This record gives sequence, C-alpha cells and structure tokens, in this order.
Amino acid sequence: MKSPNWKVWLKDMHECKKWFDRYIATAVLMKTTDDSKLHIKKSNHNLNFANWIIEKHKNEIPKIFGEETFYDWAISIYYYAIYHSSLALISREGYESKNHSATLCFLIYHHYHKQNTLKKEDIEFIAEYLNKKDIETIGFSKELRDKASYDVHESFELNLCEQIRDEAINLINKIKILLQK
Repeated sequence: MKSPNWKVWLKDMHECKKWFDRYIATAVLMKTTDDSKLHIKKSNHNLNFANWIIEKHKNEIPKIFGEETFYDWAISIYYYAIYHSSLALISREGYESKNHSATLCFLIYHHYHKQNTLKKEDIEFIAEYLNKKDIETIGFSKELRDKASYDVHESFELNLCEQIRDEAINLINKIKILLQK
C-alpha cells in the first residue's frame, strides 16, 4: 500500500476510506471513551508554552543565546496544540488515534467526506467551522513540524512562527466551539 497522503485523501474519498478502514483494522484508530476535555487541556497547555517561547525571544533568549532562535521548537509545539485539539474532536466522537496520519485521515473522512452521516444542523455547523482550509492547516502544520524537527537546512523565522500560531489559535477555537455543540 502507498504511503499515507492527506492531500490525496482530500481529493479522493475512496482512497481516504481505504486508509480509514486499514487504521481501524490495525487498531491505530479504535473506539474509546470521551477524553476530549483532557486533549483540550493539553492543547491549551501547548499554546501557552509556545506563546511563552515567542515572548522570551523579545529579550531573554537573545541575551542568553545571542543570534540563536528557537522558533523551530515553537512551531513544533503549535503543531501539537493543533494535534491535541484534533484528538479532542476524535475523542468526542468516541475514537482514539495512535498516530498523526490516522488522526488526519479520521478528520478528513468524517468531517470532509462523510458529513452526510450527521444531522442537517450538525453538517451545517461543521461546514461553517471546520472546512477544507482547516484540514489543510492541520496537514500543513504537520509538514512544517516535520521540517522544524528534522530538517537541518531549514531556517525558521518569527513571521512563520506567528503565522502557524494564528492558524493554530483559529483552528483550536473552532474545534472548541464544535465540542460545545
């Protein structure tokens, strides 16, 4: 089987469903209890820590480390804030995920392709708040986190970190609204 590719899943519901079924069959996605509040708590924790790191770049980090920055770490933390909010949404629906690709697959399958399985008002609510751009934000932030964590040639600047922060806050707030529904 090919490698998981969230961009293909967005375009091809059948390919997404194949992966979804595979994740269920291998217990990478499985039924569980609702731990959504714990995931949101962790998401908020990560947002606070990443914001703190950005704030420390104004004075303290340059004094201690000179030109060295830690924006790559902040980007990784923002991604995990997004990831835990995604896990909260999955958990609210009675599932847990054992990896990042399975989480993204679940969200694409259930919130992008399979919206017709929900009540009309739920569909409208999700469509209003969690759309293709939001799924792309999750996928993009995962790719950016991978680069921030593993690519030794990539340089991360404050503006990129602030962009991912703003997208993370926006998406997490949408998911919090969905969880209150």
